[in-house]
Amino acid sequence: MSPTGGSSPKSPLNVSPRLIAGVVIAALAIWFVLINTSKARIHFWLVWAEAPMWFVLAATFAAGVVTSMLLARRKK
Repeated sequence: MSPTGGSSPKSPLNVSPRLIAGVVIAALAIWFVLINTSKARIHFWLVWAEAPMWFVLAATFAAGVVTSMLLARRKK
């Protein structure tokens, strides 16, 4: 307890602008994926594939996240 009789003062949240931006971008990407439900035709060098648009967008987003993590790890 603090000297004033109340509970200990709450510490302010230490949230960086970078974290906030990352959460906002991830939320927008997830929303964008969920509203795109049509089929997409994808050309891989020699073959064509058809998949739901949400899957294509989610896979592209995941590839971007993995690439970002690999490049960030490399700089350290």
